[in-house]
Amino acid sequence: MWDWIAANRSLVQVSMTAVTALIWIIWLHLIMSGLKRQARTEILIHMGGARDLSGRMLVSNLGLEPIYVLEIMLMVRTEQGEEVMSVANRVEVERKEDDLGRNATLQGPLKSGEVVEIGSVLDLVERARQGAASVNQADIYDIEITAVGVTSADYTIVAAKRLFRTTRQGCQMHLHPTTLHTRQIRSAKQLRPIAERLTSLL
Repeated sequence: MWDWIAANRSLVQVSMTAVTALIWIIWLHLIMSGLKRQARTEILIHMGGARDLSGRMLVSNLGLEPIYVLEIMLMVRTEQGEEVMSVANRVEVERKEDDLGRNATLQGPLKSGEVVEIGSVLDLVERARQGAASVNQADIYDIEITAVGVTSADYTIVAAKRLFRTTRQGCQMHLHPTTLHTRQIRSAKQLRPIAERLTSLL
């Protein structure tokens, strides 16, 4: 065996170089994958409490990096069509003299693992009405909540959305998410209309 190695020294050296390079490539790939996974945002939109208009909507940051919440948008679908309005400002909260305004808006930083209650479904609909949306809660078929933010790890916005469908039992309206998970918006094509919507709200 040693005679064969000595006779094919060049081939062995080339093979060892190739194996070493392959190991380095795999190692670098694992490192880059880990860094990318750490920087990837994961926003959860979920509903707590009752499954009616009094249910509380929550936004959680499940990513490893903090995010700054720029906007919360509500899409309401009725027989008349769809309306999308900003619901980031808590118009139902009266600003106190010693309050810097943090309680009056949902905009602000959200650390990893933190959750913020954005209000009940009824609160969100009322905020949409304050924004001139002509929404009658009895006519609602679906609502979709979109959370938009920015991170220090990316120069573009990050976003996630979740759709809730209404069902009726007598006079009671119930809401149920249409998917198990919150949809993460990552591609530039999907983020573009959201960015345009944000620009229109400036």
